[in-house]
Amino acid sequence: MRGGYALSDKLEIGNAVALMSFAAVVDSGSFSAAAEALGYSKAAVSRQISQLEGRIGLKLLDRTTRSIALTPAGREIYNRSVRIIDEVKETNDLLAGIQSTPSGNLRINAPVVASIFRITEVIPEFLGKYPDIKLFINLSDSQVDLLKDEFDIAFWVGDTYDSSLDAVKLCDYEMVLAGSRKYLLRHGRPRTPSELKEHDCIVETHLSRPGEWRLSSDQTISINRVRLTSNSVRVTREALLADMGIAFLPRFLLEQDITAKKLEIVLANYVTNRLPLYLVYPKGHYVLAKVKAFVDFFSSAIERLE
Repeated sequence: MRGGYALSDKLEIGNAVALMSFAAVVDSGSFSAAAEALGYSKAAVSRQISQLEGRIGLKLLDRTTRSIALTPAGREIYNRSVRIIDEVKETNDLLAGIQSTPSGNLRINAPVVASIFRITEVIPEFLGKYPDIKLFINLSDSQVDLLKDEFDIAFWVGDTYDSSLDAVKLCDYEMVLAGSRKYLLRHGRPRTPSELKEHDCIVETHLSRPGEWRLSSDQTISINRVRLTSNSVRVTREALLADMGIAFLPRFLLEQDITAKKLEIVLANYVTNRLPLYLVYPKGHYVLAKVKAFVDFFSSAIERLE
């Protein structure tokens, strides 16, 4: 096999070209407009489609002096022809991306709390270094389908979720169990992980699985008394400061509160798990100049920020 087909297969290049011309006629609504878009003569486009109809023995277009309409067979063939054009365009974009300097639109998905993870701090520097790139950032904590949603790259906090993606780890963050001094004075400080079952807990769903906290590679505990569940680290921190219970969060998010003695770390000797931050992108897309530039830049920039 070569190029996805057997050597014994006959590759009808003429059919592929004719199908592209056919789709262009349907999209533009006329042979003249299609010919201009493709860089062919009107006669050449008409001839290609007539020859295609002759080869398959089916009429694809009903032509009048004023309009063009798809036949049932033409509608089916058109739907498949569009895929060919999309593939050609995607391949052209890929070739341009490989060969050129970093440029064009770059669509990024990042956590809603991107600023907390210091992602946004280095965006101006990146754009200053690559002035031909236009950056579009979407904020979402959900697992996005990069290809379907047309994202080039995504930041992802936690374990990677799709084997069809390449991933580059930027860093990982120390995790801590913490509660407010007032809460701990009122309810006591847990001395072992099992005692967390007797405490009110605040759960952030993006960083932890529902109903459990993974403290280390060999210890995951179940939590029963969940007072508040949220998909926001901001809400979780505010609940901690409001004396609502114990939460499991990255230390850097709570560092100022810990220094100010508003929050205290508990069970420090039991927590060794760290939270990774990744860049993920479709397999093979690192060869695109704009993707490579972004991945390489942030790999270096995050190291400087740590």
